[in-house]
Amino acid sequence: MKMFPKVITGAIGLAGALAISTLTTQAQNLLVDGSFENGTFTGNPIGLSGPGYVDQGWANNFGGATPTQSSAYAESGTYSLLTYNAQFNNWNPVGTYQVVDGLNVGQPITVAQQYSLSVYAMAPTALSGTYGTPIDIQLQFFNAALGNVQTTETGWSALGAIGTWQKYTVTGIAPAGAVYAAPYLMFMDNGQTTTDNVYFDNAVLVAVPEPATIALLGMGLALPLYLIRRRK
Repeated sequence: MKMFPKVITGAIGLAGALAISTLTTQAQNLLVDGSFENGTFTGNPIGLSGPGYVDQGWANNFGGATPTQSSAYAESGTYSLLTYNAQFNNWNPVGTYQVVDGLNVGQPITVAQQYSLSVYAMAPTALSGTYGTPIDIQLQFFNAALGNVQTTETGWSALGAIGTWQKYTVTGIAPAGAVYAAPYLMFMDNGQTTTDNVYFDNAVLVAVPEPATIALLGMGLALPLYLIRRRK
């Protein structure tokens, strides 16, 4: 009978190890250059050659204003992404996006899996425009032909205090037919009297761990502690 607890302990310990492995995999950032440290830009992934531009980095011609890597400000690290809205560019979202697939190149994202997109945004000076909610973060899901099958978003949101990085998060469940995920980081203004700048940094897109995986991890970590206490 003494063997049975050992078998159970080993099985749960193995399950806990597998749960840790699963959590690590699910927590991997799917984005190319999410921290903008490498300055990885491409053309418009949708408007060029379709799937050939998946996992190639951030679009450099979204909204008619080219986003650029900048060392002027960073939430962490050395660089961030500078987006700008020039005078008279009213009600025209600018920013960037990219198209990604699953954890391995060529592997589609997982249908019915929940994904979470987060990013920081900051304006170093007060915006000259009149739009009070200039930031929108979207998580779109595309089919194999890069057609949009679902969009979830924060909705147009306010910036944090001037010079303060504000975190924005949106989650979505990949619907049937989804093959790719596409994060959109957008800034829009109205009535600006000069060029307004907004910076983005540390964008992260991850698969959200399932509750069962978290519970299994808890069991795998808690049981050894319980057995140690019993032996004492």
